[in-house]
Amino acid sequence: MRFASVVLLLAVGAFFGTGSSSAAEPAFKTPSLLTSSGQSSDVVVVKALLNTQLKLGLTVKPVAGPEDLAGMKSLVVVVGASVKGLGAAGLDMEKEIARTAALLKAARDQKLPILVMHTGGESRRGKTSNDLINVVVPEADHVVVVASGNKDKLFQTLAEKRQTPVVEVEKLASAGEAVRALFQ
Repeated sequence: MRFASVVLLLAVGAFFGTGSSSAAEPAFKTPSLLTSSGQSSDVVVVKALLNTQLKLGLTVKPVAGPEDLAGMKSLVVVVGASVKGLGAAGLDMEKEIARTAALLKAARDQKLPILVMHTGGESRRGKTSNDLINVVVPEADHVVVVASGNKDKLFQTLAEKRQTPVVEVEKLASAGEAVRALFQ
């Protein structure tokens, strides 16, 4: 736990310490859109963590499109695939990847910061989730991942190109503290 706290502090310090104007302002602001990439139930859990526990008041649209970014100041994407969730949303992987890519492009075009979260741990990894992770993480400005879902360090590998900070937390509950630091 102490190690995770040190890693979190170093990552947050490195993230906020990179520029004189960005250090004074939080990177992520509300109103913010919370969405899913993969339609897993993880988005519901993150909603409870960020809106109920942290009271961030994020707008939640699991199947958000570019039009849902109107008026938003940041985007939070919870990545993790569920075949059942995709089916219930009337999506297949091809449609979900296209929807996610369009949403990320629109966020980039609007210069909105993108926070990617992977909270499902090892059970939410596999080819389907990895396909989405490969789309989402390279576009992220910050990544928070539960360590058990990152044993292969894929998140760091994908984040290297843009030098995106990746914060690993041991448990989902610790993800809340990492996100709270970004929204202050």
